[in-house]
Formats: sequence, structure tokens, C-alpha cells
Amino acid sequence: MRVITRHLTAQIFLATALVLLALIGLFLFFDLIAQVGKIGTRYSLAQAFLITALEIPSRLYEVMPIAVLLGAVYTLSRWASTSEFTILRVAGLSPVGFAKALAVPAVIFVTLTYLLGELIAPMADRFNKDVQVVINNKSITSESYRSGVWARDQILGKNRETLGVRYVNVKSLDSGRAKSAKGWRVFEFNSNDELVRMIEASEGSYNGKEWILKNATIFRLPTLNRNSETDAPSKILLNHESTLPLRTSLEPNILSVMVADAPESMSMADLWSYLQHLRSNKEETGRYEIAFWKKAFYPLSIFVMLALSMPFAYLSARAGGVSIKIFLGVMIGILFYALNSLFSYLGGASTLPPVLAALFPPAVVLLLAACAVWRVEHR
Repeated sequence: MRVITRHLTAQIFLATALVLLALIGLFLFFDLIAQVGKIGTRYSLAQAFLITALEIPSRLYEVMPIAVLLGAVYTLSRWASTSEFTILRVAGLSPVGFAKALAVPAVIFVTLTYLLGELIAPMADRFNKDVQVVINNKSITSESYRSGVWARDQILGKNRETLGVRYVNVKSLDSGRAKSAKGWRVFEFNSNDELVRMIEASEGSYNGKEWILKNATIFRLPTLNRNSETDAPSKILLNHESTLPLRTSLEPNILSVMVADAPESMSMADLWSYLQHLRSNKEETGRYEIAFWKKAFYPLSIFVMLALSMPFAYLSARAGGVSIKIFLGVMIGILFYALNSLFSYLGGASTLPPVLAALFPPAVVLLLAACAVWRVEHR
């Protein structure tokens, strides 16, 4: 059984590598074509190749399950056409033993996909943004608002009690995990929802514990006595500070999340950190919870893809050539991704729990795969 498992794993790895090479080459070709208008005007051809190459890890992460499906379908269909799988069945290979053999490449591919999604792809994306910042000679800005990044934060006392709420507006972020930002505006409200302090600063840098704002202007606003009609409000106090420490939970990784193209492109660690920030400030978390659970279950869909490939090994050569079976595998993969996307939208637009929205599609497809294997085994 070990010999069969090693042989099957090697064949699936080889076929998957060829599929990945073809898919990545196709995607990178279109990515490079999309930059034709910028080559020669904004950056050179070599820089375009660098930007395109830095997108390879993200592309690999996206297409890994479908590549594994196609590689497994091709391998098992070839085994069926050459009667290799028939001989194994006659020798006593059961569906359970077959599933155990497929579990070995599945675990390896799942591990590789997690490494891509959590380490390699986020690092490449951050470096890609840094490269584009240098090439375009500008800072990273939020695509959601023209005024920059807006964030809500709680003002905590020495004993971690809530004293009020703070709204922070940053015009732009510099490269390097946003440890430097420009165009600060801070609005602080007390527990009675009264604006008590405003801060404006040209720039700020993070020292690992707090933000150090430079050239800060502080406006201290008086609080009004709502029960008195005679007391005149105090004057607004104006103060200038060359450096002003600002202790807040808005760490650089949280600000980086706010300028990310999509939650799906972030790592689970960044998503979890941002979710904790949103929950502490009682903000909506639905979109990011769905993205987090999709990132958690997405690599595990490779188990589903390999389960879907199992029925192709039981089909005889008369059931169609290898090319037809690969076409069916592509259609099944597209159907799975469509179902996955559909439930993601349903989870964001309804009260469907994020965990269920992320887990339901692979669970349904896995059940269908098990039914298909049972049917072809007992046919």
C-alpha cells in the first residue's frame, strides 16, 4: 500500500505542477497585458515584470484547489484508461483505502496552501505595494474615502476603563507596514458624546508602543453645562507640540488592513487582529468574519477536490476520454467556486452565520462526492 500511495502522490504532484504552470502562465500573461498602458510612462518593462512576478504567490493560492482537482482527475482518468486502477481494485483496494492514499497528497497540498496564504502571499503583496509606492513616488491611500483612512477607537484610562471614544483620520500611509503616516486628524469625545479635544499633525510614526505625532496642534474644547443657561463657555485652548505621544489600539497592522484591496487578500492573523479591534469598538464585523473563516477553510477544500476526483478512477475508458473527464473536472471546479462565492454573499447580506457560510459549500460538495463514489462502486 505504501508503494501505491507514493506512486499516486508522485503522479498527482507532477500533473498538478503542470496544471499550475499552465494556469499561472495564463494569469500572469493577462496581468502583464493589463499593464501595457503604464509601461514606458509610469515604469519600465523590467519593473512591470517585477510587479507581475510578485503576484505569483497570490495567484498560486487562488488556483491551488482547482489545479489539484485537474491534476488528480488527469492522473486517475489515465489510471482508469490503462486499467491500472482496475487491477488495484481486483487486488483488494477498497474506497476507504483509496481515500487514505489520496489523503497523503491532500495533506501536503493543504500545508503548502496554508503557507502560501498566511506567509508567502501576504509578504509578497506588501512588498508589491512598497515597490509600487516607490515607482509611483506616492504614499498608500485608502480607496474607500478621498479624505483617507477613518478609524474608531476607545479612550481608555489607567485601569482600562472607557473614558470616551476617538475618531482618527489619516490622509495617507507610507510603505513598510504603515509604520509612518501623514495628515493626522484626531477627534476625541467624552462619555457624554461631547467633543473635548481635536488634534492635527503633519505626520506620525509608530515606535512599537504608541504613535508619535510631529508638529501637532491641540485644540481643547470646553464642555457645556446643559443645566445652566447663564454660564458662558470657556475659551478654546490652543497648544502646539513638536512631538505628541498618542496611545491607541490602532496599530500599524490595523491601519494596513483599512487600505487593503479586499479582506480576502489578508492573512488570518491580520484579519483576527482587525476583528478584535472591531469587536472592542462594537463595529460591524460580518464581512471580515466571512473572510476569516473562508481563509480558514479554503485550503481544506483541497480534500474536497480530491474527493471529487475519486469517481473518475471508477469510470471505464468507454465513459469518455481523458480530455472529456478533465473538462468535467473543470466544470465541477467552477460550480464549486460559484457555490462558494454565492454563500459568501449570502453570509454578508443575511443573518447566515459566517462559519456556516464558509463551511456549507465544501460540506455539500464533499457529501455529493461520497454519493458519487458509492454509486460508481456499486454500479
